[in-house]
This record gives sequence, structure tokens and C-alpha cells, in this order.
Amino acid sequence: MTVLGALLAASAVACVALAVRPRSRVLARLAWLDPHSERPRRIRILVAGKSLLQSGLGWSETQLLAAKTVTGIACVAIAAAAALVLPIPLALIALAGYGGFVAPTLHVERIARRARARAERAVVTFVEWTMVLVESGRPVETATIAIAECGLGSALVDGILGSAARAYALGAPLYPALAREAEALGISSLASLATELDRSRGLGRGALTVLRDERERLRADERARSLDAAGRVEGHLMLILVLCYLPALMLLVVIPLFLGLLDGLFV
Repeated sequence: MTVLGALLAASAVACVALAVRPRSRVLARLAWLDPHSERPRRIRILVAGKSLLQSGLGWSETQLLAAKTVTGIACVAIAAAAALVLPIPLALIALAGYGGFVAPTLHVERIARRARARAERAVVTFVEWTMVLVESGRPVETATIAIAECGLGSALVDGILGSAARAYALGAPLYPALAREAEALGISSLASLATELDRSRGLGRGALTVLRDERERLRADERARSLDAAGRVEGHLMLILVLCYLPALMLLVVIPLFLGLLDGLFV
């Protein structure tokens, strides 16, 4: 097992060296896993897709795969070292390696999920603020630029608005640029809103009408999410009752009472 641990540690060091070396064969192989290429979704999951961009960690796909490889080998090495003093089966060592391999992806997914939740709330705020500014008489483009300068408290949405505002300052159409940036980062609600605002000009439909419809849709979605969360409360409470209160009731009341009855029968 000591030889196995040494081999695994040497493999981890070699993988890191090959992954960070420029123009290496490892990088050429990892480029095949590009999430934007036409590859099966099962392979694209290995590099976390848009979640890596949404997380804001600044990692590249190569760095994520290198981290997954290193953590997987490190966990196997730790489990193999522990097997020297404890009777650990090989299946548990393999499970430790699998856990180490998927841990970086789970970390990225968790951060991205939180960023998406903040982005969805920021989109609601963006719609509300834009509608108020448009109702006060400001053009919708000016209102969008003003909100982009203020910020909405979400790194994803603020980055999207900032990129669209810079493109607009250089002469690009504002809302196609906004839709493109939002689609690239997976914020579909903001992308659809930007598309509708861009279409409203050609269809002769006012931007205020689009904003009001979007606000009602977002409010309906929020009500549906609230009702869904409320419907799961009963199940969560039952789970807490079964896992926490019933074992305590058994240990403190039922089992002592049962033992007392048995003691009374044999006296």
C-alpha cells in the first residue's frame, strides 16, 4: 500500500505539471471537451458547462479538470494511507477517489446555483426600476444605461448590463447586445426580456407594455415558487419529527417505560 500511495502521489504531481504546461498534449485533449462544441452532454457535464462562468471563480475548464484529477488522486492516496492502519476495503478507496473527483464540480455548481438565484432576484429589480423610470418619461435605453451604472447587487446581472452598456456606447444596438450577453451566461429571463424589448419597436408595441407584462409574469413565477415551497413544508416537518423527535421520545420515554414494566414482571 505504501508503494501504491507513492505512485498515486507521483501521478498527481505529473498531472499537475502536464496540465499547466503550455501547448501540452493534455491541453489538446482537454480542448476536445469544449462545452461549446458539438459533444454529447454526458461529456460536457465533466467541465460544468455554463455553471463555471456563472460561478465567477475565474477558473478555466482546464483548471477545473486539473483540480478534479488532483483531488481525486489525493483522496485515493489518503484512503490508501489510512488503509495501512485500518481495515478499509478497496471499494471504499475507489469511492473516496470518486468523491474527490466530483467535489470541485459540486463546489462550482453550488456557487453557480447561488449566483443564479441572486441573478433572478436582480432581474425582478431590473424590471421594476426600468418600468418606474419609463413611466416617469425617460427612454427605455437611457433607463437601462442608468440602472447598469447603479448596479443591482448581482455580479452576473451587473456584468451583463455593463457589457451591453459598453457595446451600446460603441454603437451596437443595446437590447440585442443585452440578449446575447444574457444568453451566453444562461440568464434566460433577462435574455427573453431584452428580445421582447427589441421586438417591440418593429411591432409598434410600447416598451412600457412589455415591462408590465414581464413584471406580471415574474410575479406569477414568484407566487408559483412560493406555493411550491409552502407545499414542501409539511414533508420537511414530518422528516424532522421522524428523525429528531421520535428517537428522543423512544430513548427518554418509551424504552425506560418498557424496561420498568419488564422489571416489574420479574420481581
